Amino acid sequence: MLNCIRDSFRLTNKYIILATPLILFSLLSSLYILFSIGGNKISLIIALVLFTLMLGAFLSGWFFMIREGIKNPEMEEPNFLIKDFPAGVGEYFLPALGLIVVVFVIASALLLAAYFAGMKLIGDIGIPTDVLAKGMESYEGLKSMLLSLNKEQLVRINAWNLLLFGTMTLTYFAIMFYAPAMFFKEKNPVKAYFVSLKDLFSRKFLLNVLLFLTLFFSYFILSILTTIFGLNIITHFVFTIINFYYLVFMAVLLFNYYYINYARIGSQIDKLC
Repeated sequence: MLNCIRDSFRLTNKYIILATPLILFSLLSSLYILFSIGGNKISLIIALVLFTLMLGAFLSGWFFMIREGIKNPEMEEPNFLIKDFPAGVGEYFLPALGLIVVVFVIASALLLAAYFAGMKLIGDIGIPTDVLAKGMESYEGLKSMLLSLNKEQLVRINAWNLLLFGTMTLTYFAIMFYAPAMFFKEKNPVKAYFVSLKDLFSRKFLLNVLLFLTLFFSYFILSILTTIFGLNIITHFVFTIINFYYLVFMAVLLFNYYYINYARIGSQIDKLC
């Protein structure tokens, strides 16, 4: 595992060009969402569809770049990797759209199951919809709403928070190998997901769990540090750059780990990363 992490850092530093599509997409998507807020339901639906298409184009090109960088670790001109972005869009655009749909279905199903389980085991919090909506408008409104709750309601809120946190964590784990499986093994988005599940629960399951925990908690800690130290413009800029770098590293590590343990063909196929 440590060798895999070191190798992934090396690949991330060599192919730092991978950060360019991520930064550009984050900027463009943020501006697009900002200007798309408001309007009627039809305009919102159109905006959502267009954003999904944008996301599909980005994921198909970016994941293809990561795959090519991992398969060609000794590329002489690392910046030439950007030329693979349009090739990835052309080859994987439709599978990437399918991936988005499948992930949405999986997340929705798990959240729905968590909702029914929570209503049965935890129960309703007992907050009127209008009071909840008002509390979400500002920090002061949220503070006033929480202060007005009794002890039982606060206990239920904490239980719901734990349930939702656990559900989202399970969702992230369930789709951890989805993109690597699609870009290394199977283009069909439905088949690719079942391939990813098979590999996820393989004989290296405990190592896969360790990888997930490493990625999850390291980024969780980084998010906390970003919140604490990102209060002024200088530290906010620094932590924004760190976050982009770490997102690229996480993707490279995930693809590199999967490639070595589940996709590479040769005498080292069974060698742990």
